[in-house]
Amino acid sequence: MKEKNSFQLPKGMRDLLPAEARAKRKLENCLINKFLSWGYEEVATPALEYYENLRPAETPEDQFFKLVDREGQILALRTDMTTPIARMTANHFSPADYPLKFFYLTRVFRYENIQMGRQREFYQGGVEFIGSKGAAADGEVIALAVETLKESGLADFQISLGHRDFLRGIIDQLKLDEEDELEVLKAVWKKDYVKLETILNRVQAASDIKEVILLLPTLRGDISVIHQASKVTNNPTSQAALENLAEIYRLLQVFGVEQHVFIDFGIVRDFDYYSGIIFEGYSPKVGAPILGGGRYDDLLSHYGAPAPATGFAIGLERLMLALGETEHDSDVLDYLVICQDWAAGIKKAQELRRSGFRVRTAFSKKETLPQAKEVIEL
Repeated sequence: MKEKNSFQLPKGMRDLLPAEARAKRKLENCLINKFLSWGYEEVATPALEYYENLRPAETPEDQFFKLVDREGQILALRTDMTTPIARMTANHFSPADYPLKFFYLTRVFRYENIQMGRQREFYQGGVEFIGSKGAAADGEVIALAVETLKESGLADFQISLGHRDFLRGIIDQLKLDEEDELEVLKAVWKKDYVKLETILNRVQAASDIKEVILLLPTLRGDISVIHQASKVTNNPTSQAALENLAEIYRLLQVFGVEQHVFIDFGIVRDFDYYSGIIFEGYSPKVGAPILGGGRYDDLLSHYGAPAPATGFAIGLERLMLALGETEHDSDVLDYLVICQDWAAGIKKAQELRRSGFRVRTAFSKKETLPQAKEVIEL
């Protein structure tokens, strides 16, 4: 066997060898079939765009891979697909075309700390439902997320639902400046309640509001949690968020997926463009969300094409981890044709391929020969 070389790759980048690439392709095909069956159409956008086009993602600047072209313009690799699809929608569609239902399968890039199941280059599949403001659109994409995970073969998972406006209504009462507000949101997002309490003490938050914010991690469970949450604050923004959440939950019951749904008011999500319901999917086998999404009604206005929208993205590597598949079942060929007589062997292989079989030729028995259902020597 050849001694292995050790050419290094940049941190967060990796090769997919045949078994893992095969497992990824199998998963992608599953997602494509599910998205198509729900009437979503595939789109693709460039991996590299002008940095200014991608800034509405509000990804921290240090998480972009940036470069400068020969004209001196700053380019960047996309950090998600929601933002490029919003830009694409503004470029190519008008409100007369709404609602639009798109799906994608692609790679995204973020320069961040390497964690389990996350690289700096990683694969995502997801949907965007653009031009519909009602709870029905949110219910549809969440139900589609559940059905997609089930179709992939994942049995043990849950989708946690939260609502940006529930927290927004509470934080607005504190009248914080932008920087402090962001710190509070980040502390809730990271579930760092020691830091959160420190920030709330520093900004001298009113004791009743501070109590509600620190209560957020305990506001999780079945649908009854919405009733609990309605008792801890009465500001109109939060109350409207609860009504919206309850309506979406009722729709999920109609879709018959409520057994996979869990309410969690501690969810914030890391993209600031979210504006309403937010959700994350978890598997006990992966210590990070395997999918995430929500409503983002303000994002398209950055491109001069305001429109309500909702969607989700699935992290394919994380889903593969949850499935326990970096799949290593062998992909057996139908025929292996060993061509001692090259002309006869190639001719036979071509005949079999035209009949729809998977055929590999070998021109020497000394090759490392793969498994095949039948071996023909000519």
